[in-house]
Amino acid sequence: MKLQHLKFFCAVVESRSMTAASERLHISQPALSAGLKALQDDLGLPLFDRSGGKRRIFPTPTALRFYEDAKDILSRCEAARIRVTKTEPKPTVARIGILRTLASADVATVLGKVMRFPSPTWKAREGTSAEIGQWLAQGRIDMAWTTIDRPSATAEILWHESFDLLTACHHRLAQSGAVSITDLAGEDIILRTSCELRSGRLQAAGIKLRVVARTDRDDLALKLVAQGIGVAIAPQSFAGRDIVALPFSDIDLSRTIGLRWRPDLPDAHVASVKEAVSACGHGPA
Repeated sequence: MKLQHLKFFCAVVESRSMTAASERLHISQPALSAGLKALQDDLGLPLFDRSGGKRRIFPTPTALRFYEDAKDILSRCEAARIRVTKTEPKPTVARIGILRTLASADVATVLGKVMRFPSPTWKAREGTSAEIGQWLAQGRIDMAWTTIDRPSATAEILWHESFDLLTACHHRLAQSGAVSITDLAGEDIILRTSCELRSGRLQAAGIKLRVVARTDRDDLALKLVAQGIGVAIAPQSFAGRDIVALPFSDIDLSRTIGLRWRPDLPDAHVASVKEAVSACGHGPA
């Protein structure tokens, strides 16, 4: 027994006319007649009395009893459809912008957590601090993990991070503990073009840089440093097994990392991302 045939049957009972029922259902009369015949064959008994002529069609007493059951079946099917398509909560999507110069290990840790949240479904996008700020203002992202100037109702400082001198483990300065700006004189520099430090800070201190490589790929810069090709100035979190981070003793190079979000982003979404970022192991601001 097909639901389509039950719809045909109910339409004819209510219209008492094949013509009116076919117009109501937007189907041809032959298609309607074929459906009714299939239903009658399935039930094994006639459902309509045509003795009154071709223009009007009357349901038999048995058909009228069956009509109540057919209406109930169709009503239950429609209710089930509405429950599934109308009241099922649709999955939400939230978008986070991530500063391109955050340590890849930190980013992988955080995304490994937020991408597993059951709701919302998070999508990530990397960019510079300027790009991320623009995306947030334009509504193209819902949250930003980036550099911030000060806390507010929609921004929270997570940690402060120094820019250190990164060297290979076997570099002559690796065991210094700390370096001064003058220690860079004569050193080969791997210049990170993606760095958010203001250009000219070292030149203003009277240091002439000898740049041996320029790259906007932090992973490549770190590999070059580990190979001993040159040193680089980068966030302290970039240091690893093959790279030593040496703080500067005579110049303050730092950044402030935090979260910013749209005012309408649910508090639960903000809290879940903050919890994931805390797994990076950075101390509080």
